[in-house]
Amino acid sequence: MHRDRHESYKWSTMKTSSTLRPRSNITRLLAYIYPYWPSFLAATLCGLIKLLTPVGIAWVVGKAINVLTAAHAGTLTTGEAWAQLHHLLLLGLGVALFAPIPVYLRSALAARAVQEVIRNLRCDLYAHIQKLPHAFFDANRSGSLTSRIISDTEAIQPFVGKAFVQVWMSVGLITVVLIYFFSQSPLLGTIAIFILPLQMLVQRLIGWKVKENAKKIRSQVANLFGSTQEKLAASTIVKTFTGEDDEVQRFAEDSGALVALGVSNSRLNGMSEGSMNFIRSLSQLLVIGIGGYLALFHAPAISIGLLIQFVLMQSQLYTPFEWLNEMQLIIADAQGATERIFTIFDTAPEIADKPNAVKAPHFTGEIYFDHVTFTYPGAMQPVISDLDLHVPARTTLALVGPSGSGKTTITHLVNRFYEWETGHILIDGRDVRDYTIYSLRHQIGLVPQEAILFSGTIEENILYGRPGASFADVEEAAKRAYAHEFIELMDDGYQSMLGERGIKLSGGQKQRISIARAFLKNPAIIILDEATSALDSESERIVQQALEDLMANRTTLVIAHRLSTIRHADNIAVIDGGRLVEYGPHETLLQQDGLYSSLCRQQFGEPQAMISPGDA
Repeated sequence: MHRDRHESYKWSTMKTSSTLRPRSNITRLLAYIYPYWPSFLAATLCGLIKLLTPVGIAWVVGKAINVLTAAHAGTLTTGEAWAQLHHLLLLGLGVALFAPIPVYLRSALAARAVQEVIRNLRCDLYAHIQKLPHAFFDANRSGSLTSRIISDTEAIQPFVGKAFVQVWMSVGLITVVLIYFFSQSPLLGTIAIFILPLQMLVQRLIGWKVKENAKKIRSQVANLFGSTQEKLAASTIVKTFTGEDDEVQRFAEDSGALVALGVSNSRLNGMSEGSMNFIRSLSQLLVIGIGGYLALFHAPAISIGLLIQFVLMQSQLYTPFEWLNEMQLIIADAQGATERIFTIFDTAPEIADKPNAVKAPHFTGEIYFDHVTFTYPGAMQPVISDLDLHVPARTTLALVGPSGSGKTTITHLVNRFYEWETGHILIDGRDVRDYTIYSLRHQIGLVPQEAILFSGTIEENILYGRPGASFADVEEAAKRAYAHEFIELMDDGYQSMLGERGIKLSGGQKQRISIARAFLKNPAIIILDEATSALDSESERIVQQALEDLMANRTTLVIAHRLSTIRHADNIAVIDGGRLVEYGPHETLLQQDGLYSSLCRQQFGEPQAMISPGDA
């Protein structure tokens, strides 16, 4: 069931991006907005009605002033004037009472659509990052990626929820007001918009600088986010090396760069707002001055009520342009965020299923490296060179060698975390590239040197091995990993919360949870990365027993640093410089007096001491 949901989501999201093929980042963002266009259209119409409410009130006020002026001049009787004024007041009251409805509807309709758009974009980004190869994560800090998933998508929300809708609201309002202005008095209409080009010029001059600042701020926030998360996660190292003061100083310097950019943006906003206020006031003064002159000396041309309507509506005309100025900030921030987001989308997964890839059958577990050569992206020299290595099914192969010799890389290649340049890696006689990645990795388990647990309950962490498994299966896996006893002693048992990275458990307990996860997955191939090296002797004894049970009847690759833990392996592959230099069981390699024997002497002094009486 879990897998079906995964496939369904992947189909729906990838369909959108592959069929539309948008050309620019904003256009690509619009592809996410498009499915919700009915909601955005309804929200825009409601918003336009909201904006036209003050225009309607201004029209009522202007008409009312004309009625009062006529009554004062004697062209209307008091009764006639009051009757007309009464009708105008009722009309204005109706407009005021109706106004809250579109305000509420606009907020409700837009909010739902905005949250759906941001959720889809965020989920697609997270899903895409999950598909990227190890090389991508080697080059990008997790904190920076988290910032793009959370902060950058959040920065787009104002554009989707405010700017995107307000653009059309503003266009509609400006259109209605201008039509009314020029239908009533082309001269006053021209005067009312006379200074608009000046306002647009000021916005243009300031806007480009605001956009550049927004991109710098977004980039600096991502860097600060990544650095901070990295150092907080490594708090033990920071404290051990008394680096607290240095880290505080570095954080202050990085934060200082944000201060400078923030102050610069505030100054630009102040300049923009001040200039807009001046231009709006000047425009109103021109209308009052010229319109007042016409009303005094050419009374039939301009009425006092019409003049008041123009002055009141003028603020509604210039307000959308001020919004457009504000929206420049929102759009600039959104452009910076979308650029960073779609840069990741444009990073194609280097590891992908072949067009004709098939689901892997249940493996017996025979592994064969057939003259494999692999170079890390950006490296000059291969880390694996012409490797020819055979691992019979359901046997244990230990990988030993100097640090950096390529032991871990070999296990990464079995998992297809990277693509190799030449040769083949076969499982059960077939190239692993013929299998779908999901079905391949589904049959490979890992117990790392440092158990990686997630915040959540013990049950949730074990279930990571096989989502959807029953509690009975979880409990059985814990028993086989010798974890059930200590779990039962905890206050909430399997529902006990572990905290970040399982901080509430000891090293041995965390490793047994990790082994329970592998038991639950029940893979055909197990990779052990020196899973007991960081444990005390008592924990190591328990964990070693759990590992032996896990390895039974499975193909196992053991990355060995402590050679005492692998002397009972079926075979030992000695790797040096990415090449296989020795291969065979422990006793045979000792007798060859080669690199393996030398490594044993470095750890134990006399390699023969590693052979127990029972082994001789």
